[in-house]
Amino acid sequence: MKLFGRVLLLVFFVCVLLQSAVYSQGDNVSGLGPGIRGGFGLSPDQFVVGAQYSLGKKVRILRVVPSLDVGFGDNVTTLTFNGDFLGRLILEDTNIGLYGGAGLTLAYWGYDSGSDWKPGLTLVFGTQVPLFKNNATNLEARFGLGDVPDFRLLLAFIL
Repeated sequence: MKLFGRVLLLVFFVCVLLQSAVYSQGDNVSGLGPGIRGGFGLSPDQFVVGAQYSLGKKVRILRVVPSLDVGFGDNVTTLTFNGDFLGRLILEDTNIGLYGGAGLTLAYWGYDSGSDWKPGLTLVFGTQVPLFKNNATNLEARFGLGDVPDFRLLLAFIL
């Protein structure tokens, strides 16, 4: 459990540092850059928190989004490293976007009796909506294939 406390602390400090850098650059309705996210998962049933970084150009369709999520509950702690490749579509005359894609996932499963690392694939579908004046917000569904969590619904705030 010490490992997960350290990972969460590291994710928190990285997000704080990145947040200050992003705020100094102005608005981020494009959805690029760092973000924090949270939600829930099914199979295992968990509360999930994490961080992501969206890489790409403002006008491009394709994005690379590495992320780290930690799940707590259902007598297991999970840590997933995701490398998502996403395509997005911006609805005409709006800042609302739809996106989808897939990525490789490496999942750590921590039980009281031991732990294990497992690889898998995750399918991603979501929508990007600017709920706040200068920042994008993503609502994302993640479907795991292989030995990774089966489903996660996450709300992300792009800093």
